[in-house]
Amino acid sequence: MQLSSFSDFALRTLVFLAVADDEPVPVRLIAERHGISFDHLAKVAQFLVREGFAAASRGRGGGLRLARPAAEISLGDVLRRSESDDGPVECLRGKTPVTCVLAPVCGLTPLLAEAREAFFASLDGHTLAEALPRHAPVRRVLGMAPT
Repeated sequence: MQLSSFSDFALRTLVFLAVADDEPVPVRLIAERHGISFDHLAKVAQFLVREGFAAASRGRGGGLRLARPAAEISLGDVLRRSESDDGPVECLRGKTPVTCVLAPVCGLTPLLAEAREAFFASLDGHTLAEALPRHAPVRRVLGMAPT
């Protein structure tokens, strides 16, 4: 299964926030450090706040921070929500009409749906904290001061 850029950027943003030691991080800084368009990352940030993964504060010294500890953020939950309309094939994307002529009789749809769910389920048991066993190297790569 291939993840969308949106999901990829959501995970990168959460990693950045997880190693920021609860300091608010401006979206622009995250975008710069990852070489991502600010406008695109702003949409990702809105999603993360709306879904309760991040919290935002405005004004001087504002930015994003994790809304809850990294150990409480399931990777499967993040991806299931961010990939909600991006199935691997047209018939799993939830859009109508489906243009595939095989759709009414196809046996691939339930098999691919099962595989997709297995992918998410395998990540449901893993947290953002597990993806970051050591913060120092991640902070270094992102150009953040050591803690």
